[in-house]
Order: sequence, then C-alpha cells, then structure tokens
Amino acid sequence: MTISDREWVARHLELLTAEIPSDVVAVTGRLVADTIAIAGYARAHGIGGTAFDAASVQLLGQGSSVWGGEAKAAPLDAAFLNGTAAEALDFQEVLINGRNNGHAAVVIVPAVLALAGQLNSSAEAVTRALWVALAANIGLGEALGRAHRANGLGFRTTSLTAAPAAALGCATLINNSLDTALAALGICASTLPAGLLSAMSPKMGSYSPDKDLSVGFSARHALHSALLAGAGATGPEAPITGDKGWLASYGAGSADTSYLETPPSERDLTAYSIKLYPANFGCQAAIRASIELGRQFAPDQVTRLHLEVKSSSAASLSTRSIENHLAARFSLPFAAASAFVRQRSVLADFEGKAVADPAVHAFIDKIELTGSDELEAAHLSRGIFPARVTAYSGENVLARVSYDGPFDGYSAAQDEAVFAEKLASLCGTERAEVLLAYSREPLSDARLRTLV
Repeated sequence: MTISDREWVARHLELLTAEIPSDVVAVTGRLVADTIAIAGYARAHGIGGTAFDAASVQLLGQGSSVWGGEAKAAPLDAAFLNGTAAEALDFQEVLINGRNNGHAAVVIVPAVLALAGQLNSSAEAVTRALWVALAANIGLGEALGRAHRANGLGFRTTSLTAAPAAALGCATLINNSLDTALAALGICASTLPAGLLSAMSPKMGSYSPDKDLSVGFSARHALHSALLAGAGATGPEAPITGDKGWLASYGAGSADTSYLETPPSERDLTAYSIKLYPANFGCQAAIRASIELGRQFAPDQVTRLHLEVKSSSAASLSTRSIENHLAARFSLPFAAASAFVRQRSVLADFEGKAVADPAVHAFIDKIELTGSDELEAAHLSRGIFPARVTAYSGENVLARVSYDGPFDGYSAAQDEAVFAEKLASLCGTERAEVLLAYSREPLSDARLRTLV
C-alpha cells in the first residue's frame, strides 16, 4: 500500500521535534547565504527579471527585506522579488540526484525567510522549516522522475517540486498542525504556476527573463498557499498521489510513489550543491577543465577543444547564438571558450560587452561538443554532471582533463575557501562576512535577524 499524502506530510512534521543533524545545519546555512548573495548581486546590477521590479510590486518602507536593495515589500511581494533575483544569474544550487535534478533554494529560501520576517520566527524554527522543505523537495523530485521535461514536454522541475515543498516548510512556521501542512501542500500543488523550459530551448533561442520570473511566482505561490492554509483554506486529501493529482498530471510515465516512502530524516541534504561558476550546472565540470587547459596552452596552440558531456546536456546546452547573458550561461560552447581564453569563469565574463568578446567567439569555432551515453548513464545513476575536455593540435592530443563536477576532489577546506570567495565576489567582503557568519551559525537568532 502506497504511503498516503497525510502520512507523508506527518513524517515531515516529525522533523520539528527531532534532533537537527550537523549536516542539516551546515547545508541550510550555506544555502541561505548563497541564495541571498546571488539575489543581491542580480538586483544591484539589474540583471534578468530584476529589471522589472517596478512593474511587479509596490516597494514599501516597511515589511520583508528585498535582497540587493534598500526598500522593503509585503511578504508575498518580497518572496516574488527575491525568488526572481535568486534565479537571474543561474548561479544557484542544484540537487545532485539520480532520479531528478533541479533547483530548490531559489524558491524555498525566499518564501521561508519572507514569512519568518513577518512572524519573527526563531532561527531554530527557520532551520527546521528549511529542513522540512528541502527534504520534501528531494522526495517529490524522486517520485516525479524526469519525464516532465522529455519527449517534447518542458515543465520546469523547480516549479513542480520546490513550490509544494516550500509551502510545506512555510506551514511549519505558522503552526504545527497536520491539517494546515497538508492543506498548504494541497493548495500549492493543485494551483501551481508550472513554469516551462521554452525560455531555455536552443531550438527556440529565446533565453528570456520569464525563467527568472517563474521562480519568483513559485516562491510567492508557495508562501501564499501556506498563508491560505493557515487561515483555514483546505485542499485535496491526496493532492500528490491521488486521482488527477500532482503525480498523475506531471509524472508523464516516470512517476513512482515508492520514493515517497523514504523517511524525511534519511534524506541527504548534502546532495544540494552550490555552483562554483555563474553558468548552468551542466557547464560546471567543463568550465573547470577548460580553465586548467587554458592555463597550459595559448588559444593559437589549440585547433580543437573537444567537450564530451552527458547526451542531454549536449543537446540542451548546445546554443552558439549568444545574444544575451542568459544564452551565454546556457551555452557549453561559450562557457568553455570563455573559460579557456580567459583562464577563469567569473561574473564579469557573462555580462555586458564580455558576452560579445571577439576572442571568445573566435574560440567558440574551435569547440567540438559531443554527447556521451556513458556519461548520461552516470548522471542518471548518481545525479552527477561529468565532463571530459580534450585539447588538440591537429590530430595530436595535447592534454585531457576530466571531472565529475566543479568540486571534484576538493577538500573541505578548499570547498569552504571557494564558497567564501564566491560570496565576496557577489556582495563584497563586508557583506560576505555577515553571510558567512550566518552560514556557520544558522541556529543563532542574532545571525538570523541580520538577514530578515
């Protein structure tokens, strides 16, 4: 007998009284700091969907924080604005999971913190709400599978899984009621603003800011659903597994309810990985390898740079028509060429005139991109995004570098150091220190108050 939706929600509410593991504390702290820093940079520079703040909401002198600006907004509006900004750079975390990938913190963190600021929630309550939401997102992603974005379909995983998970997490800040939590989940899942992938299709080449706005809508929707549930609104008894429910509507043949049976306490939150470079996660390993090769060889020494990645990334990240920053972030040819030529991959490389740099575009012509079924199988098995990059001079191999991901082989100290560098690059040393302090002590009420 498949676990019922009510029982599934009840298991997540058990996290509200369980001992909080050290890895949960570390992951939630880091994801909050990372999300705020990314959103702040995007808004301060007017990137992507943040350029339309004035058309979206009325900014106020009081309310919840709008990251990257001095104004505040009503909680629902703040969730929208901060979700939009957190998505704009495509610099956010990714879930490394063999059944499903996608972003979660860009929806969950804006929704939870907007509500926490309104309710003056404790740091512990916020950490537990994030734990509930991040664990639920993994369960929903595994149960859903990948078919919602295959065979011509284009539903965004972030829209489908992170919003209901965030609604569940937000509900725990309102009260500890199982009925409220189930209603929040049900209202959210049954009324989703289900984002589409059309803005990131190489065939269409649109690369438009609806990608960012979609996440903003999801964050707002999640919070709104929880608030409605807290006010007494109800949803279906089985919104996830029931007839004509969430899985039946979006599963597209890959849904498997057995994945909902894993206890939330056993969900490994370290599967959420931040990004090292400001581009799509499918580009990360190739970027790191290209930087290393670029430090060994001059561009004129290389006649061909061969990128071998998983088959799905070779198709979805294949664009060579780089008309704006978003197209650049979703292009393996551009990301690798930029990394090789510039021997780095930083924010400035995907902005303004840098996107049209003649030296980078000349090297794009030397990029050969192929998809590997072997690497695709590794991705489906372990959730990783591997890449093999080979530099050629004629038919002679100059060097080959392979990575499973951007942090492959890094020690804990190296990982912490590059995270600190990332925060500093996004918001400056002083603000980065504030965010780092929170990431190390997310259970501190004082640290939380500096954020909300």
